Amino acid sequence: MHVYIEGACPWLDEHIKSFIRNHVSEANFIDDFDKFPTDAPTIFQFCNGWELNRNFAVLNGADTALINAYPNSDALARKDYLARVVELWTAKRPDSILKRHSPLTVRLSLDYAEYVDDALMAADDLTLLYSLEENAEKAASEREWWILKPALVDCGAGIRIFSTMEELASHLELVEYDVDDEDEEELSEEGQGWDGKPGDTNGFSPTLSLPGLDSLDGLIGATGAMTLNGSFGKKAKKPQYVFKENGRIPSAQMREFVAQRYIVSIPLLEKRKWHVRAYVLSVGRLKVHVFREMLALLAVEDYEPPWDNPSLRSSLTNTALQDEDEFVSKESMRDFWATPDDLLPGDWKNRIFDQICGISAELFRAAAHTMADKFTTMDKCFELFALDFLIDTNGSAWLLEVNETPAFYEHGVAGPVALRLMESVICVAMEHMGKAQVGDARNAVARRRMVEVLDETEKLAKSNITEILPES
Repeated sequence: MHVYIEGACPWLDEHIKSFIRNHVSEANFIDDFDKFPTDAPTIFQFCNGWELNRNFAVLNGADTALINAYPNSDALARKDYLARVVELWTAKRPDSILKRHSPLTVRLSLDYAEYVDDALMAADDLTLLYSLEENAEKAASEREWWILKPALVDCGAGIRIFSTMEELASHLELVEYDVDDEDEEELSEEGQGWDGKPGDTNGFSPTLSLPGLDSLDGLIGATGAMTLNGSFGKKAKKPQYVFKENGRIPSAQMREFVAQRYIVSIPLLEKRKWHVRAYVLSVGRLKVHVFREMLALLAVEDYEPPWDNPSLRSSLTNTALQDEDEFVSKESMRDFWATPDDLLPGDWKNRIFDQICGISAELFRAAAHTMADKFTTMDKCFELFALDFLIDTNGSAWLLEVNETPAFYEHGVAGPVALRLMESVICVAMEHMGKAQVGDARNAVARRRMVEVLDETEKLAKSNITEILPES
């Protein structure tokens, strides 16, 4: 078996190699991909999600192969597509667990603040429009609150909280700001901040969540091939946006957003808002597993309800918005199973885990059946996702979003959890390839950490994709 390991978190690479050796002691590790054989019969790859075109190419000729990414998983990772999946699936299945555990989410196409009322009226769901109109007559503490999220941007950036049409408009770019020719020359060299001030590049600059592929919409035809934009080995371009806290977001450039109903009634952990991060492994066509160990991710500041106009550092639990010394010193990443037993009544942690397993299974089934062109599962692929859930005071888990190629930190409890997770991921991957040594006691323990929640292998229509080719 020829193996290439170059993941998005380099500190894990050597550990992944050792986990593979536990199953395939004679595995041949190739560190320079330029020297990777094009005719290897058995291939395993664990790669950086941003550079996958050349890695996909070597799969075509192998008899047995596995790579850690699907050609397309936009149906899960794009927030607007995820909302569409839930909408399509639950339309004919009102009793689905997704209906009860996904916050109401409205897909919006936004450009400028001046046209926000038109955008609300053009949305497929008018619930948000009616809610904002009713809120205008209510006291802030009695309103229904919403959270605005850019559909494509990662790291929790560009998120805003609002309850009226005026508040929503105040977060969007103004059409009246016009750049003259002289300014445009300056901006092309220096960059532009998005609070209406040319040349201001201070702020957080996240990138679009489009791992690996310049175009994720595969062109699937009778030839049985999937075509990808870009040349092999070429790193995908990652457009950057600059966000300033409390500033306007570059809405005219981004366009696609979702507005999600904001859940106010939550149990606090040491006075801070938190959410659960669960790791979900999808293998082939289509088996889904949930990792038993989960993280509790905490906001850096004490929680305040949205009507008290708190900072985003109080309302958002994404650790990417915290400095390293902050999330280390304030222990913003915790072991979920070590959270206080009395935070909620009864055996609430096991109930939450059972809910997460059910939600994950239903979500991946829904994506595969309703949006197969944007969740392209193949037998030679697997992918690890991080699913974020908010827990309310009733003990219900609410699916917030799905993250591709999640980051792993060495700090605190997160490092050991990541190592055990990767050991279990490799165990399931080797099992899929028929290489697993589950008789080994340590491997058996690692395998048991993964709970299989879905096997859709016999229910999906046969795929006509036989190879992945670069666009000619």
